[in-house]
Amino acid sequence: MYVAINARVLSKPEPAGVSRYTRELLVALANRDDEISYLVFGVDTLPPELREYNCIENAKCSPPAASGLRAQFWEQVTLPRVLRHHNVDLCHSTAGVSPILADIPTVVTVHDISPITHPEWFSRRYATLYRVLTPLALKSANHVVTISNFSKSEITATYPWISGSVSSVYNGLTPIPEHATECVADVEQGSYLLFVGSINPRKNITRLLDAYAQYRDRVDNPLPLVIAGSQRDVFAAIDRPPIDNVHTLGFVSDEKRNWLYHNSTALLFPSLYEGFGLPIIEAMDCGTPVLTSDRGAMAEIAGNAAVLVDPTDVDAISSGIEQIATNSSFRRSLIESGRERATRFTWMSTAEKMVSIYRQTLDTYAD
Repeated sequence: MYVAINARVLSKPEPAGVSRYTRELLVALANRDDEISYLVFGVDTLPPELREYNCIENAKCSPPAASGLRAQFWEQVTLPRVLRHHNVDLCHSTAGVSPILADIPTVVTVHDISPITHPEWFSRRYATLYRVLTPLALKSANHVVTISNFSKSEITATYPWISGSVSSVYNGLTPIPEHATECVADVEQGSYLLFVGSINPRKNITRLLDAYAQYRDRVDNPLPLVIAGSQRDVFAAIDRPPIDNVHTLGFVSDEKRNWLYHNSTALLFPSLYEGFGLPIIEAMDCGTPVLTSDRGAMAEIAGNAAVLVDPTDVDAISSGIEQIATNSSFRRSLIESGRERATRFTWMSTAEKMVSIYRQTLDTYAD
């Protein structure tokens, strides 16, 4: 089997969750012992992690921009035309939209449909674009993959006419090295609370900061809060004055993120909405207790191994922070249950299920 991977998302200068999903899935697919080869579209050069595999090639066909209308034009017009010149059996798009005009079987990973269900979190142009492209992609794809049962139920409820061709395949977990080579200056090991994620409305940053301020007022010697996300000037972005002992790092490298996970007291992740919530299991794997939301994919992925709070209730978030930061025996129990929970998510399992979907899609297409 020869599979085309539409990996346009890998060309973004600051790779976030979907970029990491694409990279780690490709590594896991390449590590399987089979005769499948992969031709990657959307990047000028392959990421270093992918270059060592003989079964992964670069088509050297990339968009003129990493995102925006020019990137969408490349995906919908250029890519289908280029695919015809390669002897590929199937095309898998990993970032929510597939080439609608492709004349080979297509699989698309739709991580979530937040631009459809919560357009208020996005720019009007972005929400409008995805309100048009998402149903077209879902209708044209031969198989739709999503990353949690929550996302699957939301997709099938919103677009019931595709319910027979949607599969839920969990993300995997890449074991995080304990001894990262890049530490974070001015952050004391084991003495801070951590948030990891892009700074956007669904991450619930404003309520998290309000809850943190309450926690600071209630306890002696409160821990600082470290925010690692793509927006460095967080307080300007949410239009509120700074809070003492909140350190905003902006985008951080994988090495620095790993160091932050391993050396924090707890991960605070009270997001309003996630398709999966990768930081939850990454922190658990590092032995870092987790506070997250009691709903949607966050509760599904965390199970009983985290402090679950109502993300719309500032008092509940603040009380959860205080409990996790001040109760050492409770924190130890979370560390134990979290490590066990994290073992359930592997990229090899993700890859095995994805290959099964590839085969099923080709069989169905042939019929």
